[in-house]
Amino acid sequence: MTRQKKILIVEDDNFNRYMIKAIIETLDIGLHVDLAEDGKAGCETIERAPDDYALVLMDIHMPRLSGLEATDRIRANAGDPPRHVPIVAVTADADYHHPMAVEAKGMNGFLAKPIAPGELLALIDRYCSAA
Repeated sequence: MTRQKKILIVEDDNFNRYMIKAIIETLDIGLHVDLAEDGKAGCETIERAPDDYALVLMDIHMPRLSGLEATDRIRANAGDPPRHVPIVAVTADADYHHPMAVEAKGMNGFLAKPIAPGELLALIDRYCSAA
């Protein structure tokens, strides 16, 4: 039996967290969505089930542990051999709206806020089709 593909949304803003989840669920593409309210909770979720996620959508600016710090922690605890879950920055911060800016921070890409459903679907297709 094949496990359902999962996406983890790590976002401190409750409205944004549930809006992204609603967009994914509206796409009706068979993905399960888990939620984490900040970087620390996101790391804990990944550490409990490192192989469960096809994609992590990570806000940059969050309390307790920023998206950048959380990405560093996830990458540092990737195991041996390393499991490399794709982590995509979801941000309104224009400093991270460039592939080289997020790649330098250990992330795989970015999604600009406000989120366009078509861009989110393209991102999911890119990272989840091979998962």
